[in-house]
Amino acid sequence: MIATRPSSRRFAQLVLGAGVALSVVAVAVNGRTVPGASASVAASAFPDTLAFDVEYAGLGAEGVDYIWRGYARGGLPAQVTIRMEYAGPRDERAMPVWPVNVWLFYAADDYRSSFAAEMSGSLNWHTGELLVSGLVSDGIRTNVPLEQRVRLHRPGLAGAVTVVFLPRVALGDGLAAAF
Repeated sequence: MIATRPSSRRFAQLVLGAGVALSVVAVAVNGRTVPGASASVAASAFPDTLAFDVEYAGLGAEGVDYIWRGYARGGLPAQVTIRMEYAGPRDERAMPVWPVNVWLFYAADDYRSSFAAEMSGSLNWHTGELLVSGLVSDGIRTNVPLEQRVRLHRPGLAGAVTVVFLPRVALGDGLAAAF
């Protein structure tokens, strides 16, 4: 009888632990405390397109990146920074169309809606059009594809920016998960 007592004590502790866990789940399901609920609400209220203006702010402190800054107003206000680097060979820098890498930092007033994205594409200096695409790398909508268009105006290189979040392709997700 003494040999069975520790196993029945373990069984009782297991049942008690399971009961507590189920109670916590029941409270969460009833809506009293749902971890991550605020993030999902922020994601569902996030627009598919953002538009804002930027001003050219010069070269970055490292002397390489071109920087634009601006403020997004409207439904999702934010402070925005765009960093662009030339991604081509050194001897082709005088060409009118540049291959570029771009980083977009969207610091929303509501921090839950902030994100960073890494993109690549091209800048046409003759037309003033910057067109890049990539993925959200941090924050809300991580790994969601997006496209950014900037229409630069001379003088001063200020610009109008449009960011469009693209739908994820189910087939592409399935293939990526398989590898």
